[in-house]
Amino acid sequence: MAVEAPERPAAIPSQAVWNAEVGEWEVCARGPDGDREGECLMFRASGSLHTRLWFASGKREGAFTVFNPDGSVARRGACVAGKIDGVVSAFAGGAGSEPMRSCCVPEAAVRLDSRYDAGQLLQEVFYDAAGQPICSDGKPWPARPNGVPEDAEYDEGTAGWLRWRPRERRFWTGAGVLARELEFDGCRRTAERTYDGSGDVLESASFASDGRRQGPYRRRFTPATSPYADPRIREEVGSFSGGQPVGVWRFLDEARAVVREVDRGVAREIAPGALVLADQPGLTAQDWRDRARGWREEGLVGAGLCAEARAAARSGDLADLRAALEQAVVPLAAAVALERGDLLARTADVTVAQIVDGLISGADPASAFRALAGVLPGASDAALDFVAAALLLEPDSPPVHLTRALIRFQHGDDAGAQSDLAIVDRAAPDAAAALRAMMEATFRPFEFWPAHETLEPDPTLDEVGAGVTRNLDEIRGAIAVYATRLQAIRSAIQAKRGAAAPPSWMPPDVGALLPGGALPLRREMVQAPAEEGVEPATVEVDETIDVASQSVPALLAEAQADWGALSWLCWSVGLDQVALPASIEERPLVPVAMKTIVTRCWRARDRLLSGGLLARANNVPGFSWHGTDVDAAPQHLARQISEEYLRVRSMFIWLASFDVASPFQTDLKAD
Repeated sequence: MAVEAPERPAAIPSQAVWNAEVGEWEVCARGPDGDREGECLMFRASGSLHTRLWFASGKREGAFTVFNPDGSVARRGACVAGKIDGVVSAFAGGAGSEPMRSCCVPEAAVRLDSRYDAGQLLQEVFYDAAGQPICSDGKPWPARPNGVPEDAEYDEGTAGWLRWRPRERRFWTGAGVLARELEFDGCRRTAERTYDGSGDVLESASFASDGRRQGPYRRRFTPATSPYADPRIREEVGSFSGGQPVGVWRFLDEARAVVREVDRGVAREIAPGALVLADQPGLTAQDWRDRARGWREEGLVGAGLCAEARAAARSGDLADLRAALEQAVVPLAAAVALERGDLLARTADVTVAQIVDGLISGADPASAFRALAGVLPGASDAALDFVAAALLLEPDSPPVHLTRALIRFQHGDDAGAQSDLAIVDRAAPDAAAALRAMMEATFRPFEFWPAHETLEPDPTLDEVGAGVTRNLDEIRGAIAVYATRLQAIRSAIQAKRGAAAPPSWMPPDVGALLPGGALPLRREMVQAPAEEGVEPATVEVDETIDVASQSVPALLAEAQADWGALSWLCWSVGLDQVALPASIEERPLVPVAMKTIVTRCWRARDRLLSGGLLARANNVPGFSWHGTDVDAAPQHLARQISEEYLRVRSMFIWLASFDVASPFQTDLKAD
């Protein structure tokens, strides 16, 4: 902000001009192009000299001095090519003097040295009256050990020493032993080395631009720090690519003789072998063994191990899997292997590549395969294979049984899931109870919703009038859409369950609602009906459903929502069950049903968004959903309740509104 020129004090030279940008008087020669050249003097508005500095071709160059109002030196340093460079010393002064720093100045400080490199501040050190560097509490630094450079500063936090430079940082212990080195390219770390008490490298690694390890790697151990089961191993030497261990790794003893050597393959091996993660129901155990051998020959070590796990799952024989693990993996100490495997299984955002890397690096294989099953889509055959392999390795593990129960739940195998939960009960009864509650809510029968509702006349709705605006053909057409979706879901669930007999919770066979066969489900932009003289709106209608990639619980949730809407639609036109109506006999309580559904839809949505606080603040009553109070429902169940009532609400909006094109009009999902 420009500062208006004040009256010129008598002490200001006559040739001085007012610099409105900095609010000071300036005396400086100018070159032909107007750039500052040579000595430049800056005076405060009061008339005292503030700064003496030099310019070359318009850039600050050489020494500069900042003065206090009494003429004493406040700060001195130098610039190179327009940027502060080297040490800038600031001095304590009396009242009205320039501050050494804006805050946090030790009481004993009389000088502050700030070290710069091309304008970048590297270091700040305070000194006392005796010229000793001091800590934040005013106490002198400890004596600098031999071997610590003079430009390294004492680090109070670690009681060690630090030398910070734009491309390098070095750390020493309080005794002066080099402990750590970091290299940078701008703000990016490119290398890191740590050292032991004798100055030998403990760990050395390089890093790619994304922060992952890249290139040569070395790590040494003491007997107390070695993670490996073989007590002879004191060092590991190998390489990383994109954060993955790759190529030949050597494991050395104290004398650096090779104890073990393994080939960890090429980077990103799971991508070329992605078929190992896909559903392959027709492949036999021998097919998987053949794939495993081929992938290992290509250097795809992780894919080979995963294929051996799937072979073991389908044969029940661990021999080949154990042999492959023994060949590819240097065993960790049992406790370390379990800890790393458990971390893989517990980490929410772990990736397939990280799990495979962990497996190759010695994590407990049962935990690793359990983790792999957990990150794959639960309804996949691959997930079942990996959890089966984990159970072959650890048959009595409650966590693995819990994982299999979850996967069986996703497949619709409720009996199998219950058998796993019987084992989980011993170690984690709360987890078993939570999954049982989820299964109970999912595997429930398909009932005629209106039969369980008691609707009372509402005088406030007497003026609403008829709630059904659709003709019989439109009603039967909407029923056919719901029926087509339900039949597709029923077929998909049966396919996922195989030859097993249909359970009690299977979506009903509604083929009788489709005398002309299944309808082609629409996904298109259509023009909604409109009043005369009003331009019709273009809306999206999406009746389609993806039955191939969804799990059985997800399909059942879709089916229950459609069944609820279908039940209320049939009830509204006079039926006491789901069927094709021959005529429309509108029930007088249709407006009451609509209000009930709309209110519950909002109430369920508020449970998701505010935990029900807004509803309770406005005295909107709750309701019970299959024996569960909406306010007590866990988040996943609240989402299901909300979706079911939203689906029914959409049907009622279509039923009562001539300007809505379809119950599956996507804008009906909006609040």
